[in-house]
Amino acid sequence: MNIFEKYRGKLQRSLSGRGIFNTISLIFSKSMHRFQFRKYDFWGLIETSELDGSEELKKHAVKYEASNQIFFKKLLDNVEWQFETSTLVDFGCGKGAALIYATEFGFKKVIGVEFSHNLSQLASDNLKKFSVQKGGKVSYEIVNIDASQYEIPSEADCFYFFNPFDAFIMEKVFQNIVKSLEANPRKILIVYLNAVYKEVIENCGFKRLKYLSKDELDYYFYNGGCVYTNE
Repeated sequence: MNIFEKYRGKLQRSLSGRGIFNTISLIFSKSMHRFQFRKYDFWGLIETSELDGSEELKKHAVKYEASNQIFFKKLLDNVEWQFETSTLVDFGCGKGAALIYATEFGFKKVIGVEFSHNLSQLASDNLKKFSVQKGGKVSYEIVNIDASQYEIPSEADCFYFFNPFDAFIMEKVFQNIVKSLEANPRKILIVYLNAVYKEVIENCGFKRLKYLSKDELDYYFYNGGCVYTNE
């Protein structure tokens, strides 16, 4: 398949699923997004088979695709939260796109957790470049680790997921979040885009604050997006 056939197929699927207006709107927003962040390497799809890392972890991973700034913003808009005192952890941060978007909300610190060494290195490069651009005022950390083995920092109180892995890893991550809350009680926020395994969160007793359907986000996010809290 040549590149013309590939993109013609994508366009046909988009027109079929989204319609003409939404397809044009998406193309325009993606073009603006790429221009705004043209200095950073966020782009492309990477299948799980092409990721570096253990074969066992890759069984539970989902292909890489950067978070869309518009959808990320829609989920956090009008949510009552003290962003300026909050630390966000992005599980499956990939190349760090959502971490950079999060700084626009004024988070005190952003942390990316990523099992792929190559992706975590790209995230580090992107955040370093972004921090330099902002005068070194961006507080960030990139951790190259299996998400299920990541020890939740006591200051972390906002957790972001863009369907990064399957229910097996999701359950382990939320067991760790619950343990962290038991050790250091605090109010937290959970932001989940394309919420395929939202029942894992709800089974832990977290309360849904916000829900956006696929029609409000994107046709292919069949499970929509959710925001949860523990209070």
